[in-house]
Amino acid sequence: FHDESASPPAPTPVEASPFAVSEVGTPVFAESAFQMKRQIEIRPREKLLIFILYTQVVQALMSYDGGATQFCTTALSRSGWSPLWLGMLGAMDKFGQVTTAIVWGRILMRYDTKPLLIVGLFWKAACCLVFGKLQEQPVTVVMQLLMLSAKLGMGITEALISVWATVWVQRNAPSDARARWLGFAGTSAGIGSGVGSGVASLWSPIGAFFVQAGVLFVIWAFLLVTPSRMFRFSSTPGAGSLREEPMKERASMTDPTQPTYPRLMLVEQVVQSVAMTSSEAIVIVESIRLPGHFLDASSEPQDHGFKVRITKGDPLDGEWAKFRMIRWGECFASLESCRLPGHYLDCSGERLNFRDERVKVRLSEPEEDATPASFIWAQFKLHKVDAERGVFHVESMRMPRYFLKSTGERMVKGTRVCLAKECPADGDWSRFRFRQIDHSGDQTVRLESEASMLGRVVALLGNPLWLFTAMSISLNCFVTSGISFLWQNTVENVWGFDNGWSFFIFVTSTGISGLVGVVVGPKIFDQYLGGFAFPQGKALCLLWAKRLTFLAAVCSTVCTVLLVVKAADLVSSNRRVIVYWQLSLLVACISCIFFVINTITGALYGINTESVEEEERTFAAGLTVSFQNVFGYACGPLLPSAFSQLVGDTVKDFWPRWPWNQEAVDGAKFAAGMGFALICTWMLFLFARMAAVSARLATISLRSIAFRPKDHMVPSNDDLPAYEPYESQSPL
Repeated sequence: FHDESASPPAPTPVEASPFAVSEVGTPVFAESAFQMKRQIEIRPREKLLIFILYTQVVQALMSYDGGATQFCTTALSRSGWSPLWLGMLGAMDKFGQVTTAIVWGRILMRYDTKPLLIVGLFWKAACCLVFGKLQEQPVTVVMQLLMLSAKLGMGITEALISVWATVWVQRNAPSDARARWLGFAGTSAGIGSGVGSGVASLWSPIGAFFVQAGVLFVIWAFLLVTPSRMFRFSSTPGAGSLREEPMKERASMTDPTQPTYPRLMLVEQVVQSVAMTSSEAIVIVESIRLPGHFLDASSEPQDHGFKVRITKGDPLDGEWAKFRMIRWGECFASLESCRLPGHYLDCSGERLNFRDERVKVRLSEPEEDATPASFIWAQFKLHKVDAERGVFHVESMRMPRYFLKSTGERMVKGTRVCLAKECPADGDWSRFRFRQIDHSGDQTVRLESEASMLGRVVALLGNPLWLFTAMSISLNCFVTSGISFLWQNTVENVWGFDNGWSFFIFVTSTGISGLVGVVVGPKIFDQYLGGFAFPQGKALCLLWAKRLTFLAAVCSTVCTVLLVVKAADLVSSNRRVIVYWQLSLLVACISCIFFVINTITGALYGINTESVEEEERTFAAGLTVSFQNVFGYACGPLLPSAFSQLVGDTVKDFWPRWPWNQEAVDGAKFAAGMGFALICTWMLFLFARMAAVSARLATISLRSIAFRPKDHMVPSNDDLPAYEPYESQSPL
């Protein structure tokens, strides 16, 4: 019954497979695959160059103007700017990031990154130059609006750099040092802000922006001659990565130095999808290789279930071609037959025959009171084919790198379908079109990445681990930016230090503690706790992050009580009384807060990025940048400044006839604003705790799936590929 005409044409040596076999049986790369890989790969020195220059130095320059603006406030305040307008000036670039970060995340998924970076860096440099020139003009309402517009333009580029740098580092960082690499982003931003503050306070607030513009123009010129491949997300999934997967697997089997993975890790891949909200739809599945042929749920028995085949016919005539697709997360799904309710598409793990390495698929029925999310054999991952809408490669989660195959081999009725471990990018054998059936007809099935922007945002907000880590990152930024923005005015009006001394105190305290936090953080999360690649690691890292944020919240409470007492003393005495031990206690507590924040930042970024599917990480990074800018960098300067203005106006309104000492009123209002920024550290602790609880719930779900004593819950060693137990190097 084998139809030769239905068999695929003989593949050419280059296109058929990304590897060839030598005479001694050792796999060697085909020339085309090797050249393709060389074009995509970034060499170690090139990777180091991009990491240092564009993800660190450029990231520092993105924060440089925030620090310079902070020390421009005194001169601007004397020329007529109110505290509320100064708060808007400090937050305006963050509003620019918020309004464009999601858009940049979507654009970076579709277009080459280098042209976008070229335009972005030039625009940033031009806005810095314009902002510096506007400071030289007399203060009018028009000039104020133009300066706000220039800051808004800076934020548009900062969003692009932040989204690109986060995803690039996440894709290219070593797995055992990801927290360290991501933590350097916060360090470079702090260094840039500190350098901007130093140049503006010790030299010239106007010249600081001219220096920034000049450096950015130099980096922009170097960017023009840098190869485009160095800026791409090299591990982006696609046809190329699918082509390389079997090659990597074959190499790992022959190379004993390559790591192998245990059965439990296969279960952990499913946990993320189980924890997410599911959706259901009635679909039909058409073979691209055999147009007009559909996946058919047969009523003929096969082993412990029923046969599955590909049959030509009208899919809407009866229930034979209809399946109820249950989806978890972005791309995980199970297929239940509408013809045989309660029976799901099953990766059996059994070979077609003793000479054939292909694997049988069938329809199987789970046990009573069980869901398909609890069974690896019923879980499949959909890989979108870029060229066609609604067309996917269907990969088994029980047997990774085994794809559903339309063989074209004739059976008594229909043609055979199985799971094959071949390169899915070669030919149409693994391509299937999913159409959703409803009352209005049929439509192609789409992944969340193809959905509307609003739908994708709603889907991300429904992921508690992503939401709580994003809010923790945002509150990190809120606390640090609020303290930095009000530091100079608070120290000057409460303790009488000028710009130079206030900058020196701020840099030596927060700079040293922040640097120590960046060094200590990776040692805790990467080395001692074993990283956050799996749910158990995420739960453990977030537990430690919660404990550290509690320490920061206690320090913030001490600072807030001190500043409230100081503000009340300034109002009651109507004069400035300088007590240096109070300043010493404030500096010590703020140093501890900056140490904690810099310690946990890298781990929070890594967990936040890895809490979503690979296809959604660029978009999720853009939304995280929006969160950290609207709730962090924008609200950080704005809300404490507004509270400071409210306190100052309230004091004068309550006692309008009292001859107030302006130094005392300014000291009281800025102390109150600083206290407001500090006490919000308790909100950081709250969201870190909720993130830890979410990760803990995911770990409990993993244990209930992995250790339930059912034969079909976890595939036996005989059913799985030749994986060896993995010995973790972590002490835990």
